[in-house]
Amino acid sequence: MKIRCINNTGDALRVYENKSLSKDELGRFGATGHTEFGLIIGREYIVMGMLLGEGCLDYLIDDGGYVSAYPYPLFEVIDNKLPSSWFFKSLKNTDENYPYQEAIWGYYELVFDDNHYEKLVDFDEEAQRIYFKRKIELENELTE
Repeated sequence: MKIRCINNTGDALRVYENKSLSKDELGRFGATGHTEFGLIIGREYIVMGMLLGEGCLDYLIDDGGYVSAYPYPLFEVIDNKLPSSWFFKSLKNTDENYPYQEAIWGYYELVFDDNHYEKLVDFDEEAQRIYFKRKIELENELTE
């Protein structure tokens, strides 16, 4: 699955909120109206996983080696084919680390290792190695 960045601010997410918020309030996407994401408009990204929590979908991507999950409204889908190597897991009320997560799609370790995502965003060397190994495998699948 490939996406293209179309917005990179918390202000752009305001139209997707369930209620009107001031620019200083934290919304359901975890951003204020002042938030600026380090994404470049027009850049394409390979989605390595998707996380659904509290009705909000996030795409797991990397930008310049920095791995993070970003809210779906910041992107447009340009290739909606899901990788054959992806897995799915429902997490509703089962994950102590992320009690608000409802579901996850992605590569094996992301879905089945309960600590992988946390380690990944905390720059754990082994988690990063696994992520980029899986990304290379996915890139190879996409070019076939």
